[in-house]
Amino acid sequence: MAEVWAANETSVTLANTSTFNILEGLLTSIEKTFGDPDRERMACTQLHALKMMTGMTAEEYMANFEMPTRRTSFNKAALEDAYIRGLPQSILLKVYSQTSLPSGMDNWKAVVCNLDCLQRRYAELKQSICPS
Repeated sequence: MAEVWAANETSVTLANTSTFNILEGLLTSIEKTFGDPDRERMACTQLHALKMMTGMTAEEYMANFEMPTRRTSFNKAALEDAYIRGLPQSILLKVYSQTSLPSGMDNWKAVVCNLDCLQRRYAELKQSICPS
């Protein structure tokens, strides 16, 4: 499909009948032709399915989480809920073991990043003390 689209657009451009003459017009045409027709629903689906998997750092999880958030109309509470639901049980247990829960997405990210970092350092220390 991309080859046919490119051939058609090339022909139109060479014939000077193109509807775009700047990069923005080309990008809009590409998005219209090949983009997801329901970007918001796809972004919502991606957020609900996203999980912080074993071996993934908190920073990687946050980066993967933030990409689709801009395409949703989620409010702050819904984004925070989706973020929390994607965290592993090991981190959630540590967060919920504290005397108070973080308030707001920025605080959740800071706490999760700190706990993930501490957990990784502990695993490294444990491995250096007791190599398997």
